[in-house]
Amino acid sequence: MNRFLRKWTGFAVIACIIVLVLTPASVFAHAYVVSSNPAANETLDTSPEMIVIDFNEPIEAGFHKLEVIGPNGDDVTDGEAAIDPQKPSRLTVSLQSDLPEGLYTAKWNVVSGDGHAISGTIPFQIGHGDPGGESGLPIHSTTDGGSSFPGWSLLLVRWLFYGGMTAYLGAVVFHAWLLPRMDNAWGSERLKRRSRVLWLSGLIASSAGILLSLPQQTADDAGGGWKEALDPALWRQTLVYTTFGEIWKVQLLLLGGLLLWTLYLLRASRSNRPSQLPLLVAMLLGLGLLLSKAFIGHAATADLRGPAIAADFLHLTASLIWLGGVGAIAFLLPAAAKTVAGEEALKSAPSHLPLSWQTVRRFSILAFIMVAILVLSGVYGSLLHVPTLYSLTHTTYGLVLLAKIALTLICLLLGGWSFLRGRQARKPLNAAGIWTELGAGLAVLLLAGVLANLPTAAASPGPAALIHQLDDGTKVTIRISPNVAGTNTFQVNVLGPDGQPRSDVDQVTLELASKEMDMGTIEILFPGGSPPEVSDLITMGGRWNVHVHILTSSLDSYDYDTELTVGNP
Repeated sequence: MNRFLRKWTGFAVIACIIVLVLTPASVFAHAYVVSSNPAANETLDTSPEMIVIDFNEPIEAGFHKLEVIGPNGDDVTDGEAAIDPQKPSRLTVSLQSDLPEGLYTAKWNVVSGDGHAISGTIPFQIGHGDPGGESGLPIHSTTDGGSSFPGWSLLLVRWLFYGGMTAYLGAVVFHAWLLPRMDNAWGSERLKRRSRVLWLSGLIASSAGILLSLPQQTADDAGGGWKEALDPALWRQTLVYTTFGEIWKVQLLLLGGLLLWTLYLLRASRSNRPSQLPLLVAMLLGLGLLLSKAFIGHAATADLRGPAIAADFLHLTASLIWLGGVGAIAFLLPAAAKTVAGEEALKSAPSHLPLSWQTVRRFSILAFIMVAILVLSGVYGSLLHVPTLYSLTHTTYGLVLLAKIALTLICLLLGGWSFLRGRQARKPLNAAGIWTELGAGLAVLLLAGVLANLPTAAASPGPAALIHQLDDGTKVTIRISPNVAGTNTFQVNVLGPDGQPRSDVDQVTLELASKEMDMGTIEILFPGGSPPEVSDLITMGGRWNVHVHILTSSLDSYDYDTELTVGNP
């Protein structure tokens, strides 16, 4: 069974890496354009005074740019682009007056509210001439997420932080809770040496992850490579004008505190095993760093920001403590269990179990609590970021999430197997199984870093079915496909209490009004005897209120409201 699990864990890790390498960059976009004035591919009779772009979420005050290129290749903007102080999701720029007829392209770059750089183009035409000798405007994508692809540097920075905190917190938890107290505080030089290795390596790795995140984020926001990452002027822009910069300064303070406390912890533990108070302070500083990460991710842009940030923090904390405990069992426990002090501890211990199994049983309790938190917070986060089963199986975010869940289940199976062996306490620890669980857990951390830098699946809910039952038992079903901004097919079925189509329905009217901004009302009519399908245009993604009005041949009417979440192509 060990060979089987190791084999398939290896296959899963390799498959995840292949998926990351082969996934096209175009799917890694974050915030998106919900509307613009002029609209994409719109033909105007007169020259506009300004261009306005509205996004689905607030954008950062730093690293925004909006230029408009005219038919002769010149920039026709008048002044600098600005974010509307009354609406932080809106980017505007004034244009020169009396622009000549021709094709224009607005090129924009912004940093979305979750800290990721995005860019795109919006073409429009002034006058009704034929640009380039061909009829009609070209259709361009209004969003280009290529700059937010989680490349090797971003994944390395994330993984350094996650891996470092896993090692550090694992050593803290091991001495604070997992390893029973013995007469000899340390037990052996080997245990002391290995504990110091975990604390120091964990501190170094997590420090590198935090320090490197500033130049990495700067390069990403500036839309360039490591040349921009080493520009102090751009560092200042990141630190002053972005949410990431504010949080990074807090992280630097916490990191300084953790560094000083770790030096004290190592000095105090030269002769004695660390007491509970130093371990508690180290744990609190580490948890502070984990909490700071939740303020610069997807949770920070959720509608219910507080619960989303709390769930994200609990999910990451539970993952790292669980995995850190596994790593400590694999790396530190052998050094503690084989000592003379460990054998002497058995004589006075209330349990006759070997020291290793006492530790494993304690870890089983901790793991159960962490897994419960992991599952509950993961379900909550999935409901926020993955609204439908369609989005779970048809988006990159959903597919990576499924891979993460699969690897987590492998960790749970291995942990459950070790727990069942621990109940008997007659067999030696299965070191291969523990290291396999640790390897699968590290792959889970890799996928967690990827998910943090992917667009959530909320922007791709898939075809919608709005079902409502009236007071008299009539069932109304409205289907919208593909349910994205653009042309959609609408179907309305009205079934009576007997489950049969109602023949007395003369007309059904749908009135769609955006809940994101004032876009007017889109009215869709289904006259009696009309085809069962009607095609119409939804002008933007996001949340829409749908008012349904049903009129019967006897002049009875039914009215109700429902909500539709529209995706983006």
